[in-house]
Amino acid sequence: MTTETTPITTVAPIRVSASAATRLLLAQVAGDLVSAALAVVVVSSLGGELTAYHAGPLALGWVVVQAPRARRSPLDGRVEQEIRVIRGATVAALACFVAAAVLQLPAAPLLGFIAVATVCSLLARSIPLGAATSVQTLVLGEPQEAAAVAAGLAQSTGGSLVAAAVCTPAELPEILRSTAIDLVLAVPGPGLSDRALQRVGWHLEGEGIPLAVGTRLADVAATRARLARIGALNVLHLAPARRRGFANELKAVWERSAAAALLLVLAPLLIAIVIAIRLDSPGPAIFRQRRVGLGGDQFTMLKFRTMHVDAEQRLAELREQCDEMLFKLRDDPRITRCGRLLRRYSLDELPQLVNVVRGDMALVGPRPALPEEVAAYDEDPRHRLVVKPGLTGLWQVSGRSDLSWDETVRLDLDYVDNWSIGRDLAILFRTVGAVLGHRGAY
Repeated sequence: MTTETTPITTVAPIRVSASAATRLLLAQVAGDLVSAALAVVVVSSLGGELTAYHAGPLALGWVVVQAPRARRSPLDGRVEQEIRVIRGATVAALACFVAAAVLQLPAAPLLGFIAVATVCSLLARSIPLGAATSVQTLVLGEPQEAAAVAAGLAQSTGGSLVAAAVCTPAELPEILRSTAIDLVLAVPGPGLSDRALQRVGWHLEGEGIPLAVGTRLADVAATRARLARIGALNVLHLAPARRRGFANELKAVWERSAAAALLLVLAPLLIAIVIAIRLDSPGPAIFRQRRVGLGGDQFTMLKFRTMHVDAEQRLAELREQCDEMLFKLRDDPRITRCGRLLRRYSLDELPQLVNVVRGDMALVGPRPALPEEVAAYDEDPRHRLVVKPGLTGLWQVSGRSDLSWDETVRLDLDYVDNWSIGRDLAILFRTVGAVLGHRGAY
């Protein structure tokens, strides 16, 4: 008989000590209150009509609307937390529209409050809360596989889950007696059958410790997974990735509209950069290069020129110095003085807003690849071509050129299969921090 188990994507709430849970709750409420207070101050200082009469209800309302989404699940990554804040902000914006219409209030300061409060709450969610709120996790399974999962657990969960021990089912009772454990994470394998897993569940029921079971599915968002039962077999039903439909059309419309608006707003900066490039070194200000887009179709990608005009001729002698699949040198001698500054703050990518308006690229998506790179792809990286390449993406906000090729592919595949409008907005928000921090930009 197949036993019924709970996959990691639908595990029950994690048991955290009362003091840790209290500190977590207070930190979240305090962060939302501070975010609301800062939003009131900023909007009022800019001339918004927010009086003391408005400040109290707005601050309280912001905490309330974020409350169902504020609780941090240790099984959620940073992007999932940011999506929850954005969803709460959407609810708040709709409420403000209704309030403005019914109470005849000016809508602009209310929406300004939501915009500032959203940014502040997103920043607050990105602050690690320390070991006091980390879930002490026991990784259960075959020694080698369990150790591999435990090694990257804290990093992959942002510190929410910390591997306190690794053991086999036979060692479980002794470990539970000697170590404080909040969660048991089981890694299925030859030594952990369905019956053995059922016995583990029985034992943990008596201890009051929740059990999560790894599904061996790589980078599948919880929103796509649903536990189902087919006869006597428990299965995890996976919804297909979003490739068509209203959400895709909405993404295309809002991204192209946003790119056009940004081109208008940034026009003075773009003109200044063109002049600086022409004064710094001879050659055109715009660099054109063939890249591979949706479905393998090629297009001309635009960038500000950051190298000397003979850069392509000098490429062969430099390529052997680094990974051929991701050719990046920290001290590339072909880069101009102005180019180093542009690359440091990713300003060289701004002309790709034109590619977004044309429809060749998206604001958010995988890294656009060179034709020779695509020619060397195997099956996994080729899957990135099912969506448009992006001006920014998970690769850009997670370290860019500091990442290995395998990690780059994993991040892009994660985005391709699990994208959503909320996730795009979260990535765009993180792009600002990545650009200012210029990690991996060279």
